[in-house]
Amino acid sequence: MSLGQPGATATLSGTSSRELITDALATVPGLSVTPSVPDVPTPGAAWPVWVQTTYAAVLAAPARDTYDVYLLLAGGLSEATVLEGKTQLAQVVRALWLPCVVELAEPVAVRFDSQTQMPGLRIRVTMRGSNSDA
Repeated sequence: MSLGQPGATATLSGTSSRELITDALATVPGLSVTPSVPDVPTPGAAWPVWVQTTYAAVLAAPARDTYDVYLLLAGGLSEATVLEGKTQLAQVVRALWLPCVVELAEPVAVRFDSQTQMPGLRIRVTMRGSNSDA
């Protein structure tokens, strides 16, 4: 099953939110997907970062995880970076659509501990299922 195909369904029980996101991202050609920040930042690197878990104000309610998914873009000419970002964004959103509610996407400058900075995209998603694995 490809999570990026219309009509496909994602099984949510027994699978962590992070795993569902990385599995969905792995269906996008050209991405180098890791479960956390990559050791070496390169264009095409993608990973999820846990933001929050909500409980709909009821302790017994299913928990819903929210993640920021980061995608690194090649630096260089601004127009080329924007074009690459828009092309990859469409593919990534399609892949994430079944396991997640895609809330927003925005361009960002991703900074790393090594003081390296790269252009990228931040995509905010909330899981459709009740998986909580923060």
